[in-house]
This record gives sequence, structure tokens and C-alpha cells, in this order.
Amino acid sequence: MSNYLESANQILNKIIALYSNIALMMGELKTIEFSDIYLLLIRWVFPVLAVTIFVRCVLPLLRSEPYNTVWGYLQVPDSIKIPLQHWENSIGRSKLSDIVINLPFVSRTHAVLSFSAGTWSVFDLGSKGGVLVNDERIVKSKTVKDGDTISLAGAEFRLLAPEDGPEQQENPAAWFSRFSHHFSSGKTLFMIFLFQFLGGIQIYFSMGQDANPKLLGIFLAFILLEASYFLFMMTYTRKYIELELLAFFLCGINLFVVASAVPDQIAKQLIAIVCGIAVFIALGLLIRDLGRARKLKYVFVFGALVLLVLNLTIGEVRFGAKNWINLGFMSFQPMELIKVAFVMAGTATLDKLLTTRNITAFIGFAGACIGALILMRDLGTAVVFFAAFLVIAFMRSGDLRTIAYACSGAVLGAIAVVSFLPYVASRFEAWGRVWEYANTIGYQQTRTLIAAASGGVLGVGGGNGFLVNIPAAANDLVFGLVCEEWGLIVALITVLIILFFAVLAVSLMRECKSPFYAIAACGAAAIFLVQAALNVFGSVDLLPLTGITLPFVSNGGTSMVTSWALLAFIKAADDRGRPDREGVGD
Repeated sequence: MSNYLESANQILNKIIALYSNIALMMGELKTIEFSDIYLLLIRWVFPVLAVTIFVRCVLPLLRSEPYNTVWGYLQVPDSIKIPLQHWENSIGRSKLSDIVINLPFVSRTHAVLSFSAGTWSVFDLGSKGGVLVNDERIVKSKTVKDGDTISLAGAEFRLLAPEDGPEQQENPAAWFSRFSHHFSSGKTLFMIFLFQFLGGIQIYFSMGQDANPKLLGIFLAFILLEASYFLFMMTYTRKYIELELLAFFLCGINLFVVASAVPDQIAKQLIAIVCGIAVFIALGLLIRDLGRARKLKYVFVFGALVLLVLNLTIGEVRFGAKNWINLGFMSFQPMELIKVAFVMAGTATLDKLLTTRNITAFIGFAGACIGALILMRDLGTAVVFFAAFLVIAFMRSGDLRTIAYACSGAVLGAIAVVSFLPYVASRFEAWGRVWEYANTIGYQQTRTLIAAASGGVLGVGGGNGFLVNIPAAANDLVFGLVCEEWGLIVALITVLIILFFAVLAVSLMRECKSPFYAIAACGAAAIFLVQAALNVFGSVDLLPLTGITLPFVSNGGTSMVTSWALLAFIKAADDRGRPDREGVGD
């Protein structure tokens, strides 16, 4: 009997222990915040959405137009008609010419045939044989009408304008377009909305008792702004919208970063995004007309020189560099805005490119900008300007010797700067071995590396990172912050989008109506690419930390407005129209 009682007692004790454990577990479950359950459920959603959005935006932008626009023809007497597919067409013996005339008496770069505002003009590029229009030799340029005869050192052609306006010819390079699947821009935008809405809720939960409903209002206002822009563009234009969708995605990441690191500045950042979009639209409209864009170039250069003088005289020193102007009610970085003028200064139409091998004026302007940056002790931005200068100078001249001389001078200048500016030298001192200076000059980078590693593939969740406690987390170290809170996949997609801007600019070069737009797009892309490289590689110690922002992602009003303005140059180079049946597809 006693054995039965002992067995029953053991069973009872086990049941009591089991219920105690269950009660303990229930008590622990009660302490779990709803935000933890929310994060557990959706942490896989963010990288999947990010990758899907990227793919759905990139594929349509990589497609070629199924048809080429023909603006006119050059007809060899009683023979073939040569289509004119650009606003500016180079004619000469060189294989790089748009129209190659392989005759010994024709110069390598003989003439340019230009179409503007419905009128054709021919420009003599200093050829030996000269250019005649209706048997009359031109001095520099002359307007050409339908049916006029153009003679290039004896080689005669007749200009023919299409009877019913510009014609369409099938583009053999558009094979990818015929086999690529069309993605609905509306569905892609909805995915962006979902990403931003879920991310905003995640950050709101992470704030706990400090959560402010105003935060969700900011994200809702931004989503409404995106929807309004989308509806307007789909109603009144026929251009691809995917480029702006990628920028919207990056701006959403920017709001996540600001809400997590400096939530009191999120309203100001939203205003900066609104201003940036307004500048993007305005600049795109202004440079749509090539003649107006050429005049606007000089206005931009004059404004940039004024800003340079003001920055050097009344600029404030922040974080070791004199690159801020404080107006009392607001402060801004003039050199960010000058990036837009710098790109405009480097642009040129084809007749100027091929007749003016000397780019002294642009070199002088570039030298003034870079020299001013050195005086301001802003070496990182000077590197960005110099890289953009190399790209634009090469596109303008095609002269590798000029680029080699410029690079040689830059190396000597960099050695001098490192030698005479101790604070710059300290950045190089810690480069590649920041762990040896973990508590001094390598403090920011070591904490960024720790944060990026702790985030893993999926991240710890928006607002849950520790890197926000490190100075410049939302600016110079923003890549590490995105890695920590949103995961490596989302961070890499962010960088890949900026890299894609450069790929797109290069791919659009051949189809640009004018070199003016090609140079502007590639100059803007060079700035994006170099800034991204300096920011990302600098924060993880692959390059010295330079204090350069990541376009569209880092906190900062001036940087955001400038990023949208530079994107307008890439948008202007893309003259393709979206398919008529928008919304059909997956």
C-alpha cells in the first residue's frame, strides 16, 4: 500500500512541477511585447520585398525601345537614304562618326547635322574640304531645309524630312524587350507602400512608451505623396516610372534611418524629400529643351561661383570641415548644390565637342571647386568632384593624355594634403587597422563593423539597433545602420540601386538624342557611384572614413535635394516611352 502511495505522490509532484513550468512559461509569454511577435512574423518579409522591388524596377529600365525614331534622311543622289536617328549627327571619315563617309578627301570629323525646334542646321567642324549648302560655302553653320543639297568636300547629299513627321523604324537591338516580361508599375509601387508601411509600424513599436503617432503620420504622408506623383505621371506622361520608384524606395529607407537615429528630425527630412521631388520635376522640364538647357548651364555656373565665395567667407566649420552656411532659420551645404552646377558645366552639344578640343574653361571651374574644397578641409567631397571631372573630361575630349595629366596632378595634390593636414593624415593612419584604434580614431568604424555583423541577414528590426548611439550613425555610417536594423540583404539592395543608376546612365548613352544629355547622365552617375563607394567602404574600413553621405539614404536635407536633382539628369537621358498597356502583366 505504501508503494502505491509513494508512486501516487511522485506522479502528483510531477503534475505539480509540470503545471508550475506551464505557469512560468505563461508568465514569460505575458512579458513578450507585441512588437516582438510582429518582428518575428515579418522579418522575412522585408528582404523578400526589397529583392522583388529591385528586380521589377530594373528589368523594364534595361529594355531597349522596339523602334528607333528617325528624324530625317540624308540621301545619296539617286541612291540610298541614310536615316538620321539623333538630334545631333556627326559626319566624317572616323569610324566613331554617326554617319561614316569613307572617302580620303572627307575629314575625320567633318561636320555635324543638328535638329532643334523643327529646324535642321549643319556645322562645319573646321574641315579642310569645307561644307557647301546648295553650292554655297558656309563659314561656321547654316540652316538647312528639306530638299537642300549638302556637299562635304565634294561628297553630295540631299536632306529629306519625313512627310508626316518623325518616323519609327524597328530596333534590332530590342530583342530583350520582346522576350522580357512586363511588370506593372502599379503593383511595384504597392510593394513599396507595403515595405514602408510595415517598416513604419516596426519602428513605432520599437519606441515603446516614447512612441509618437506623428511618426506613422509622416510615413502615411510620404505614401500619399508617392501615390500622387505616380497617378500624375501615369496620366500625363508616357515615360517609364521605375527610376522614380527606385528613388522612392531609397527615400523610405532614409525615413527609417532618421526615425530610428534622430526621430525629432523626421518631419524636416520629409520636407527635404518633397523639395527634392519638386526640383527633380522642375529641372527635368527645364532641360527638356536643348537650347534652354544650354543657356541654363551658364546660370548654374554663375550661381555655383557665388556659393563658392559665400562658403569660403561666411561658411561654418562642422566636423572639421568649413562646408556649411547658416541662414538662421536653416543651414545647408553649398557644395552639395554645386554638384548639380558642376555636371551642367561639363555638358556640351556635339558641335561644341568636336570643334573645341580644349576644355580649359571646364578645367578651370573644376579646379576652383576642388581647390575651394581643399581650403574647406573637405577632402571626401573633393574626391567626388575629381572623379566626376575625370568622367566628364574624358567624354568631352576622349583624350587619355589629358586624363593622365589630371590624375598625376591629383596624386601630387593628395600627397601634399595628407602631409600638411594632420586631421586628414589621421584618417589614413587608422585605415586598414581600425581595431588598433578601437577607442580613438577607429571608434566609429569598429562599432559599425560590430553593428553590421550583429544585424546578420535579416537585421534586428528598425529602431532596435545600438549604432544609433554612435555619432554620425545616420550620415557617414548609414550603411552599417541599415545592415544592423534591416539586414544585409536590404542593405545590399540599397547599394545595388545606386550602382544601377550608373549602369543605366551608361546603357542610355547610345540612344541619347544629344551628347549633352549623355554627359550629364554619366556625370551624375559618377557622383552617385563615388559617393556610395566612399560611404560604404569607408564605414567598413575598406577605405578611409571621409564623411561622405550615401545618396538618398543618409540624413540631410541638402544631400536629399541634390540627389533628386542629379537623378533628373539620368531621367532626361531616357527618352523611351512605357508600353501602351500599362498595368498588364504581373
